Amino acid sequence: MRPIIPLLLIALLAGCAERWARPGTSEAESEAMNAACGQEAAGAVPPQMVWQQVAPARIERERNCWRDGDRERCRVTERYRPARYDMVDVATAAREAHRTACMREKGFVFQGYRPLRLE
Repeated sequence: MRPIIPLLLIALLAGCAERWARPGTSEAESEAMNAACGQEAAGAVPPQMVWQQVAPARIERERNCWRDGDRERCRVTERYRPARYDMVDVATAAREAHRTACMREKGFVFQGYRPLRLE
């Protein structure tokens, strides 16, 4: 289950943007610095792709019921779903830590998340 947790976090945060602040800096300057730190982190911590399980094997059960006169009848169908594997970048956390450290070194303080603007 562990490989799924970062994917869920990414999905949850995909609709939000980080808000970084530094006295005397506009939001546009903050976003530009965040992008620059992201590019620096991408160069410093290259992707490290590994073949990894992304979903465990499972059995799905489906129950279908119907009325037969005055009785209820049910049928349970089981389907086996094999584990799913995919290439996963295991350096994502290190890259994110590098970007965050870059922003802090430049005097920015993380202020939380704001809704992503679709402009």
